[in-house]
This record gives sequence, structure tokens and C-alpha cells, in this order.
Amino acid sequence: MHTAFRLLVVAVLVLTVASAPAAAANATSPCFPGEGHQFDIGDEGTTIDLVVFLSIVENLGGPGGFGLEAAGGIGDQEIIQLRAGVVFDGVGPLTDFLSNPFSRFSVVYDFSLDFPMFSGSGIDSSYEDDGSPVKGVNTTEC
Repeated sequence: MHTAFRLLVVAVLVLTVASAPAAAANATSPCFPGEGHQFDIGDEGTTIDLVVFLSIVENLGGPGGFGLEAAGGIGDQEIIQLRAGVVFDGVGPLTDFLSNPFSRFSVVYDFSLDFPMFSGSGIDSSYEDDGSPVKGVNTTEC
């Protein structure tokens, strides 16, 4: 169930980015090395701030990342945040890289959902998950 919900959120974000006008800029992250490409969708009411990181292909052989950070909100209230992708630590020592190339990669995953309008009702109105849905691979915390 959680995986289906996460995939739905990612699909909605991708479709929104593909169909909405956006203002692009560069941004940095505590999760991904290098600069990301920032897209701000919406300027009033409901907004989505999306940063796409492609430094793994922009800095071949060196440290880089491939992923996204997305935050959606209403007004000043952040409702949903997703950070997901892969970080590459660079080739490093060639013999180590050739013996185990996947040791230089790690998964970034952080998801939170908060409904501030329900915070005083006694209902658990927030959810956080920073455990990677991918098993057997190193993880990087944000």
C-alpha cells in the first residue's frame, strides 16, 4: 500500500511539472552533491517546489547524484515532502571500484506528510518515513 501511494505521489508531481509553467533556477541540497535545477510551480495558494539533481551525469566519474526533492504546500503550510534518488561517491580507488562498483552508490529516501488542519483534532495528522524502500543497498540520510 505504501509503495503504491508513493508511486502515485511521484506520478502526480511528474505530471504537474510536465504540464505547468515553471521558473527554473539552481539549488543545493544536504542530500545530493552538486547543484540541482529548481522549478517553482504556482505562486499563490497551492505550490510545488521541485529540485531535480542530475550531477551524476554532469560530473562523470566524480561525486554526483540523480534524484529529486519535492515539497508541496498550501500557503505557508508544507503538506508533503519527498526526497528520492541515488548518490554516487565517485569512482575512488580503481581496484576497489572494479571489485564492487555498487559500494560507491547509495539510496536517498525521505518522505513526510503533514495535515496541519487536523493537528488539534487528536487524529495523527503526520507521517514520516526515512527508511529506504530499497533493501541491500547503502542509504544516505538527509
